[in-house]
Amino acid sequence: MLLLLTVLLSSVATSFATPVLDLRLDNTASVDLTAVACEINPFATTPAPLLVRNSNFVYPSGAGRSTITFAAGETIDFACPGGRLVLDGASTTLQVATASCVSGTRFIVNNARYLWNQVRCSANPVSSSRYTGKACEAGGREAEIGFAITNTRFARTMLICFDVTRQTTIYSYYDLIPAINQQITGTPRPSWTQGSGMFTLNNVNTLYTTATQRVTINGLLGLSSTSTTVIQNNNYFLSRGHLTARSDFFYAAQQNSTFHFLNALPQWQTFNGFNWDQAEKDVQDYAERNNAQLQVWTGGFNVTTLPHSRTGVETELYLSVSGSQRLLPVPDLFWKVVYNPTTKRGVALIGVNNPYKTANQINRFCDDRSDLLTWLNWRKNDQARGISWACTVPAFRRIVNSFPNVEISGLLF
Repeated sequence: MLLLLTVLLSSVATSFATPVLDLRLDNTASVDLTAVACEINPFATTPAPLLVRNSNFVYPSGAGRSTITFAAGETIDFACPGGRLVLDGASTTLQVATASCVSGTRFIVNNARYLWNQVRCSANPVSSSRYTGKACEAGGREAEIGFAITNTRFARTMLICFDVTRQTTIYSYYDLIPAINQQITGTPRPSWTQGSGMFTLNNVNTLYTTATQRVTINGLLGLSSTSTTVIQNNNYFLSRGHLTARSDFFYAAQQNSTFHFLNALPQWQTFNGFNWDQAEKDVQDYAERNNAQLQVWTGGFNVTTLPHSRTGVETELYLSVSGSQRLLPVPDLFWKVVYNPTTKRGVALIGVNNPYKTANQINRFCDDRSDLLTWLNWRKNDQARGISWACTVPAFRRIVNSFPNVEISGLLF
């Protein structure tokens, strides 16, 4: 009896050591598969390492869940792209390490036990962009944004179809998880980046500044360089409009990866901050309410116009003008196709990216089905917020054929 009590007390003491540095593994070591599974709050440490398996992010198992569980002995990679793994305050030389669940929040990492909140990165994980070597719709080049885990592993957050000739993104693509509304919030916004070797334009960020875009747009419309007729000092300016929204991702590092200019198009702030923002929230709520993993494409269509101040001729708007060269067009429309691959149901959400266009000036090239979508809460007829409507995907694709062809069985109710 005394011997049994001694063993039990020793076991308790060992389980609370942080970390137990004398617990070593070798190639023949095994894990007790009867142990209690691990359950962690992924936001309990900061900067948090990426939780990846192969090249895929690991998430909570379903809608409404904020914690992540692992079976005893299950392995997961902790990755710190652009930094190093820090274990219980001690820096390592590792950018990525395989962890094995013990129980509770305990993992074996680098041959020792650590609690999850003792694991962090030396810096926020750094995202990058790169071309994949493949072509995509409308003569575009396929690119991806994400994290280089190793030289051969890349954890993608977004797929991009990019028009190199016009220096504009045709669409972005990402997967929306059911647990999206349990995402981390309140993290600092990073600076925008144009990446290396993606754009031929020297400084995309400068083109978006209010002062620069006012000069450029006014020059196209025959206005004085300081006129505030079009580019005003309130919400009537062109923002860096996310295609895949920051709020479309669960982890802070993923959210930060949306600040690549490959994932942006010029978007009037009136539209960006109102109807389009509402549509993004409604899609996220739909994913959680229906416990559905959705596939989402977002892009722009055509080039918006305004009448020339002297001739009245409708003039296309661009953010980069050099002689006769016109680059980085301002889209006439923004579109978002939301697709459930399980049911094969989808919908195309469309919004007018021009607060100066009235309803009579808009070509609604497909029948509006938005009244059938009880989950959609935008003010679709509000001109300042962006006149909007929803179409069946087949009707949408007959006009916007830059959208990939997917099998559709019906509308996403």
